[in-house]
Order: sequence, then C-alpha cells, then structure tokens
Amino acid sequence: MKHRHRIPLASVLCLIALYASAQALTSPQLAPDILQVPQKPQDTVGPRPATAGKGGGIKVIELVNSKRLIRRQNFEPQVLKDSVIFFHDGAFLYCDSAYYDERQNSFEAFSNVRMEQGDTLFLNGRYMHYDGNTRLVKVRENVNLEHSPKDKRNPITLFTDSLNYDRGLNMGYYFDGGMLVDSLNELTSYWGQYEPNIRIATFKDSVILKNPNFTLYSDRLKYDTNKKIAIFTTPTRIVSDSGLINTSNGWYNTDTEESLLLDQSTIINNQGNQYLRGDSIFYHKTLGYGEVFGNMFLQDTIKKTILIGNYGYYNELNNSAMATDSAYCIEYSQGDSLYIHADTLRLITIIDSTHLQKPLQLEPKIPVEADSLIIAAPQPDSLALDTMHIIDRFQIDSARVKMGLPADTMPLYKSTPPALAKDSLYKEYRLIKAYYGVRFYRSDMQGVCDSLQFNSKDSIIHMYRDPILWNTNRQLSGDTIDIFLNDSTIEMMHVKQYSFSIEEKDSIHFNQLKSRSLKVFFENKKAKRVLAEGNVETITYPEERGGTLNGVMNWLESSYLEIFMNDGQFEKLVAWPKPVGTATPFHLITPDKLRLKDFYWYDYIRPLDKDDIFREVTKKATDVRPKRPAVFDREIE
Repeated sequence: MKHRHRIPLASVLCLIALYASAQALTSPQLAPDILQVPQKPQDTVGPRPATAGKGGGIKVIELVNSKRLIRRQNFEPQVLKDSVIFFHDGAFLYCDSAYYDERQNSFEAFSNVRMEQGDTLFLNGRYMHYDGNTRLVKVRENVNLEHSPKDKRNPITLFTDSLNYDRGLNMGYYFDGGMLVDSLNELTSYWGQYEPNIRIATFKDSVILKNPNFTLYSDRLKYDTNKKIAIFTTPTRIVSDSGLINTSNGWYNTDTEESLLLDQSTIINNQGNQYLRGDSIFYHKTLGYGEVFGNMFLQDTIKKTILIGNYGYYNELNNSAMATDSAYCIEYSQGDSLYIHADTLRLITIIDSTHLQKPLQLEPKIPVEADSLIIAAPQPDSLALDTMHIIDRFQIDSARVKMGLPADTMPLYKSTPPALAKDSLYKEYRLIKAYYGVRFYRSDMQGVCDSLQFNSKDSIIHMYRDPILWNTNRQLSGDTIDIFLNDSTIEMMHVKQYSFSIEEKDSIHFNQLKSRSLKVFFENKKAKRVLAEGNVETITYPEERGGTLNGVMNWLESSYLEIFMNDGQFEKLVAWPKPVGTATPFHLITPDKLRLKDFYWYDYIRPLDKDDIFREVTKKATDVRPKRPAVFDREIE
C-alpha cells in the first residue's frame, strides 16, 4: 500500500517540472549576447510614421536598424550595437552603439554619431543624447554641424566640443567655445548659436571674426551667413592693414567691406594720424570712402587740421574731405589756431612733385667669397642692374643647391632693389577751401568773406568776394585779400583792387587809406610798413606824444604812398611823384570831410572769438556798397 501512494506523487512532480520547462522556453526574456536579425525598413522611401504617444504631438522614436540587440538584467534600456539607425520626426540618427529607452522615448548614442535632417543639415560627434519628447539633441566631443542650403550657396560648418540642437526651434547652440567657418570668414566665441531657417548665427563672449582682409573683435555679434554681414551692438574693434575701426553699434559686410557704423564710431588710419568720428558713418573700406551723418569730426595730426560739421565725407585714398551744416575747420599748423566757418568746407591734399628725387643707384660691391665657377665683378655699364638680378638668385638657398652651390655660401653681392627714400618721394600739403558765408578767427586777425582758400605749402590765405579783415584796431577791405603767414605770424597782407584801410582813433576820427593796391608788412604781429599804389587818397590824424590827437586832419592824394611805423606807431610818410594835400583844424572840418568815399565801418560784423564765427550777421542797408564791375566777381578755383 505504501508504494501505491508514492507512484502518483512522483507523477505529479514530473508534470510540474515539464510545465516549468515549457514556461521557460516560451518566456520573452532574452539571454545576454543573443544575435538578432537586423531590422531594415521595408519602405524604400522611408520608415512608416510612428504612432503618436500620449500628449497628442509627441512622436515615438523608431528603431530602423541594429545588428545586435541586447537586454540586460536590471537595466531598462535596450543595448544596440553595430550600424544603429534611428528615425524620428523627419531625421535619421546614426551611431555605432546606443542605449535605447523606449519608456522614456530617448536614447544615448556612442561613437560616430550623426544626425541627418533632410539633405541640408548634418550633425556629427562622438556622443549623443536624444530626447524624442522635447526633440533636443545633445552632442559631445569633436562636434561639427554642417549646413548646406538647398541652393548650395554659402554653406557653413560649426565646430565645438559641446552642442545642443533644439529640433523644435530648429536651432543649435554651444556654450564652451566654438568656431563657425564659411567660404570667407572664421568666427570664434565662448557661446554661440546657429539658426538654419534664417541662416543667422549669434555669438557672445570673446567673439573674433577673422577675414583675409581684417579681424573683428567684439563681445556680442550676429552674423548673416548668407549675406556675409556681421551685426554688432556692443563695443567692437575692426583691425586691418589700413587702420582701425572702433564702434559699438552697426553692421559690416565682410564680402564687400561696406559698413554702417553708428553711435559715434571712429575710424583711425594705419599710421594713427587721421581720426574720423561721427554719429553715423557709411564706410566703404575698399573704395576708401566714408560718409558721415551727424557730429562729424575729422583730425589730421600730421597736417594739423580738424574738420567738423553735421554732414560730410572723407576719402582716405586721395586724403580729401568735405563738411557742411554748421561746418568749421581748425588749422593749427602755424602755432596760433585758425578757426574757419562756412556753409561748405573742403580739405584737399596736394602732392608737390618738385620734391621728387631720382632713384637710388645701386653700386655693386666686390665679392667677398665666390665659387670658382662664378665670376662676379662690378659692372660700371648699363648691364649692372641686370647682373644684380642674376646674382640675387644665388642668395636663395634652393636655387643655389640646384646650381650645385652650397646653401650657406656668402652672397656674392650685398644688394637692395632700386628704391626711393620714402620721406623724400614727395611732400604733401593741405589745401582748405571754404565756400559761402565765411567767417574766421585767429588771435591776431579776424575776417569775413564769401569764399576763402588756405594752402599750407606757402601759408597764404586767399579771401574772395567782399573780404573784410581786421587786425587790432585796423580794418582792411577790397576785392581780394591775400594774407601771407610765416611761422605762425602774419608777414604781409595784400589787398587787391578797391583797397580801403581804416584805423580807428576814436568813435569819430578814423585814419583812412584808399588805393588800387595795398600792402601791409608786419613785424612782431604789428604793422611795420604800408605801401599803397595807384590813386592813393588818405586822411590821417596826427597824435601828440601822449597819444592824444593834435587837433588837425591831414588829407593827401598821390599816385604812390609809403608809411613807416615803429612798434605799430606812425613814424613817417612818403608820397610820390606829385602829392597834393591839406591840413584842416578840427573846428573847420565839415562832416562830409571826415570820411573818404566808400567808407564803411563794419565792426558789428567782426568775429569776436572762436565761437562767434557761427553768428549770422548781415550788413546794414546803409553799409551795402554799390555793385562793382563783374570782372572782379571771381570764383574760387
């Protein structure tokens, strides 16, 4: 009986063992390192759309291919190896291996990672984390982002070690240093961002843009990769062989080198002696042209001139400039600054070719050491220069070796190419031209006229059309006035046609001198001699030793007259050939005899200081002279 009960129990145990074995064989759990058949997309056009997950717009990452799929115990993500390919929302993602977390809808990819978005955007690196819910790609180590637009124009490549790419915003950014390169420029910064849709890159912190022609430094920059335009809104420096630009707002076309510089930007030439500033500057570097709008300031420290106005331009190639709208110029080459205001001012550089020198002649020297195969000797004839070109070949090591000469053999000739001493090539001078409503001030002279010209070569100021000039208590007027300067002081004044000199003694009495031509010579800023020529007429009031008038008016008429003075005071007068004159006591002088014909005293027009040159003054109706013949209405050339 005992054995009969044991037989059913053993049968039950066998059945339980067989059932457990069957359950193990039908279980979905995979043992490690089981080789899987690669899963390839069946549709040649692309993988089938993944079903939407919870949340409506989120798409599930789809595994397209992997040669090996491994599940590990206590490790949720799937381990994928060899030729791994994912597809998500229009982008293929490649790697050598990955951890694929289906629950989180994300994966980590390792080695040779690559994302292809369409046929225009390619992102490469060594590590990638992709979140299918946020569509955020994080790529690390040796990262490069390539964007080649459909029109194949102006592709870019971005290099960095850490880059995040937000596919939702279609924007990639780095935060630990990076570089963007296109066909023309190379841009580096600590932080950067690129938006393929609009092809705009943004850079922050230690931004450097390198171009074959210049280098740009800034702290914040936007760059249009299509138009090659850099846009800056923080202090920026642009350094080139031709000079330096300092700006804080504007844009610069790196292809055409056109730019708009705002907020009182400055341009400084390579020598550091020319300085241009303005509220807004449109600058074309290739053409060397700058147009300034608002508060233009141009200074040349070599030629010692400053040009100021609310509008103007500057051409750095021919070194010329123009200013208008409250324009004025300061010329300080003569020591005492000359302030000139006019409606329009022009600065022109003149090159004096008379200072050109002949090229330096080469004089071959006797050889110090030579190979026996080469005979070199001084060439006194016209072949000397050609010989020098031949001998110069021996100074290049590679050429010497080809010719069988040792590379370190001493040159047969110590020569230099034909050259001109740079400083003696030419001399440059500054020409200042002022048009319409000219007013100027200098401590020892002041003047007004319609147009003016000053040449720093001969230091002559030419005043045209109704010029009036004041020196101390003297007034000069005429058709044209030339002022000759020498070492910051007035050397001579020449009044041409309708010359009229007036010296104020008091409010009633004025020394007066009329002539066709009048020359006033100065010494120590005071009149030393006066020479009047042609139709001379004069009224003078002699003074006592104490400086008071002696009560007599002298009138004189002659063809020529010369006055000599000592320290600005009258000393003697010479008139010829046949002078005629009278002396009249004050009490016998009638009012009509106090003034010569065409007497006008314009003291109310005279500029009183450097700021007074901007005062707008018109002549009184009683002080307007009759119209003169048109032959004397000259244009400034």
